[in-house]
Amino acid sequence: MISVKEAFSTILEHIEVLPAEKCALNMVVGRVLRHDILADRDLPPYDRVMMDGIAAKSEAFIKKGPLTLKIVGNQSAGAVAKKISEKDTCLEIATGAVLPDGADIIVPVEEITTDGKTATIDDGFEAIPRQYVHGKGTDCERGELLLKEGDILGAKEIAVAASCGAAEVLVSSRPRVAIISTGDELVDIDQIPQPHQIRRSNSHSLAAALEASGLGCSKLYHFPDELDAVREGLATILSSSEVLILSGGVSKGKKDYLPGALADLGVQKVFHWVAQRPGKPFWFGLGSSGQPVFALPGNPLSALTCFHRYVLPALRSMAAQVLVSPVELVLGGDYTFRPPLTCFLPVRLENKGGPSEVLPDPAGNSGDFAGILGTDGFVELSAEPTEFSRGEIVPFWPWL
Repeated sequence: MISVKEAFSTILEHIEVLPAEKCALNMVVGRVLRHDILADRDLPPYDRVMMDGIAAKSEAFIKKGPLTLKIVGNQSAGAVAKKISEKDTCLEIATGAVLPDGADIIVPVEEITTDGKTATIDDGFEAIPRQYVHGKGTDCERGELLLKEGDILGAKEIAVAASCGAAEVLVSSRPRVAIISTGDELVDIDQIPQPHQIRRSNSHSLAAALEASGLGCSKLYHFPDELDAVREGLATILSSSEVLILSGGVSKGKKDYLPGALADLGVQKVFHWVAQRPGKPFWFGLGSSGQPVFALPGNPLSALTCFHRYVLPALRSMAAQVLVSPVELVLGGDYTFRPPLTCFLPVRLENKGGPSEVLPDPAGNSGDFAGILGTDGFVELSAEPTEFSRGEIVPFWPWL
């Protein structure tokens, strides 16, 4: 039985980066960028006016007292810059318009009275050159690195890419992920289970988490506890899938056929059993094509926890995403855990005006998936101590 640290590092050592593919920008939400994007011009690309009002020359404001300027035109957004030559003239101007040549003062519309031909500036207005001007190149200069390989493309990243003219971008391809449940006790979710049966939930939970991550395209399968059915089904799936995630059938029961069936099909076992709770029977291997195979325990909390702790980072690594360490938060209550295992403890986030704390909220057991409905994720408590005190700093893994 290996440690959590060893299991995690071993998985990452066996993960290969997926190829990149070119996609239209409107199709890449949540995808991982595979090339740098540089500013193709200064941003903003011109001196951009930030208020509706008038544009004028600062020389007009040298004298104190009321000031009336002649309106000689309109500078609208998207129009070529006009020019102000005389200090007693102005241009009406719109937010987003280019600053007219010769102008350096913007007077907001709230500070003026106009009859359509002239604009009278309120007495109390203080004329500060370029006060309401978003200067050319002040956000970034042409050639500056804006997005780097490995960034996740969300709304703000897509806005930046669009502003640089990136109609198409290279992103990591999404692997075909087979999510497989096993067990004679499991029935479809649209069936009425008998007293000795339960509805399948693991596969739907894992598929939902995968969908939320944006890191793969899932297809769901189910096998009964029959060796031939498991072996034949896996053979087909291994030929068509780039990642396999199984739940159930990996412990020491008489009908836990998965490890043997995988071995029969040439899947190389890398490790089996990890010193953790929940999820001790976790199994990891590689298919003949190098595809990762994650066999998770069948208990729902075990499966979901192992997915977040191991499978999700592995998928991120496959997508060339930069892995970051989990956020560390303050344990908000004492907790005792005596087995010499790493403990994945469900917690609730709480913020009372200071740093966020995580409050222990353990489930009844590893099958108690309803017991984690009020939790936000889990913390990882190391195997050495048995007593964990309030105020300790612990790594936090959020649920998707």
